[in-house]
Amino acid sequence: MSTDQPRTAAGDLVTLSLDGWAHGGEAVGRLPEGMACFVAHALPGETVTARITERKKRWARAELVEVLQASPHRVGPPCPHYGPDRCGGCQLQHAAPAHQLELKARVLREQLVRIGRVEDPPEIVVEPVPDAWPQGYRAWARMAVAPDGALGFRRASSHEVHPVDRCLLMTDAAASLRDEAGDGWDGVDEVALMAGTDGRLLTIHPGTGGVPAAPEGSFGVALQSSGAPAVLREPGSVTMRVRDVDLRVSAGAFFQAGPAAAAALVDLVVAAASPAGTPYLTGMHVLDLYGGVGLFSTFLARAGARVTLVESSPQATTDARANLSELDVTVVTADVADVMDELADVDVVVLDPPRSGAGPDVCRELAALRPDRLVYVACDPAALARDTKALLAAGMRLVAVRGLDVFGHTAHVEAVATFLPPVGAEGA
Repeated sequence: MSTDQPRTAAGDLVTLSLDGWAHGGEAVGRLPEGMACFVAHALPGETVTARITERKKRWARAELVEVLQASPHRVGPPCPHYGPDRCGGCQLQHAAPAHQLELKARVLREQLVRIGRVEDPPEIVVEPVPDAWPQGYRAWARMAVAPDGALGFRRASSHEVHPVDRCLLMTDAAASLRDEAGDGWDGVDEVALMAGTDGRLLTIHPGTGGVPAAPEGSFGVALQSSGAPAVLREPGSVTMRVRDVDLRVSAGAFFQAGPAAAAALVDLVVAAASPAGTPYLTGMHVLDLYGGVGLFSTFLARAGARVTLVESSPQATTDARANLSELDVTVVTADVADVMDELADVDVVVLDPPRSGAGPDVCRELAALRPDRLVYVACDPAALARDTKALLAAGMRLVAVRGLDVFGHTAHVEAVATFLPPVGAEGA
């Protein structure tokens, strides 16, 4: 860092030329003294005036004040709730949808190079989800509660809640459920909405003020405090139709953003898990780790595989057993790390870990199983990069990364990465 420039401080106005792009959806420039500065609601290639809001030892953050020179990719946001000091659910509505894909591909590549130490990553392209992009795709959402009881979403880097009457990311059915849920939720922490093919469900996360009576309506109601959710009004689950398959998803169980996103991910995962040149897995033993309610297991088994699903959530594995009852799938309720020493004779590993990733110990043990292929489904580029570093250190090879924009208008991106064993070790 240069010592010839005056040191900027919180509250200062600065003019920045932005050329970088950060994992969290912020453009990056340099302060006069050389420190990196992150600016939300801006884009690479822009010159802006910004006010310093936070300064750390190695970086700073600033709020956008004025765009002096705009990127050709800048557009007007489609949502009235979008912008500084408003809803923090979206980060990219000011970027043209096609450019959002380019920015997400850039993040995937930079994280793999910088954190994963991948010297020459494969070509990375992020594709949109057909028929559900970049809005109207969310079949479920967790909404926070403002002090007056209104539902909304937290502002960026804040606990404050911005009330939202209509979120353009929601499907019509989910938006209708939000309308029926209303805004009388004083004292509640969160209200989760889920709209399936054949039903709708509210899950209430109580706070310190007790639980108000749920509004009347043709939807189920569950209470999530500790342990398994308590169903207060049936139905306690919904059905999500993916392709021609109906999957039960209960209160407290995880599912992808919506059926369209789930279907697109299934296609990528089954293709990545299959041997080159064939879409079939007949006779193969596939591990589906962090398998949830059985989304991937369903289609892996239908492709001919014998599948072992491992998932720690009892709610999810109860659903998985119901969803997979007619397929060759063994469902195990356990933490993945706790059963690694019990797994053997594995041909393919599919893992879809939580946002924090699988971790280096699990990655090393998976590599030691010597699978023919390992397919990693990632919802966080940094976690994918950390786990990639561990897999490469254990001898695996990264051969493909496919990005999928299942979270349009946000900084989040899903990726399906394919790893192979060391050269000459295939089928060992």
